[in-house]
Amino acid sequence: MADPCNRCGKCCLHMRRYMLVERSIGDTQHFCHFILTKERFFARIGGEDLVRFRDSDRMKQYPDSCPFLRPGEDESFHCTIYSFRPDHCRRFFCA
Repeated sequence: MADPCNRCGKCCLHMRRYMLVERSIGDTQHFCHFILTKERFFARIGGEDLVRFRDSDRMKQYPDSCPFLRPGEDESFHCTIYSFRPDHCRRFFCA
């Protein structure tokens, strides 16, 4: 059984080269391609996730991170497309 996410961000801090945003419709809707699995998916961002997503300046210190990852409170990280993340991300578990 997979361990619950502890929001460490380790799984996403080096995913920029694999998670491609092919086309965006504003800040809220993104057509994406996860090139490791060739999965194409649609990501939608809203509510508090949209507020976090728009704050991209805080991620400049992590240039290789997934474009949808944002810092949370207390040195944690937050996936702004958690409900729409690709299957590969859904199957990942912390070891």
